[in-house]
Amino acid sequence: MTSGDAIQRMAEALADISEADRAEALRGLGAKEREQAPRPTRRTPLPAPRRDPGIVSAVEWV
Repeated sequence: MTSGDAIQRMAEALADISEADRAEALRGLGAKEREQAPRPTRRTPLPAPRRDPGIVSAVEWV
């Protein structure tokens, strides 16, 4: 049996139990609980505002 087979068998065994039982089983195997770091959100930057005197805009609230 390869390590990949062992991991696959463990994943299949853990898939059929509740999350709390899964966490307890993994802690029993030596896993430590840790808080996940927030993932950075990717944003598309907006272009810088242009100051063109030829552009005029008007807004009318209705």
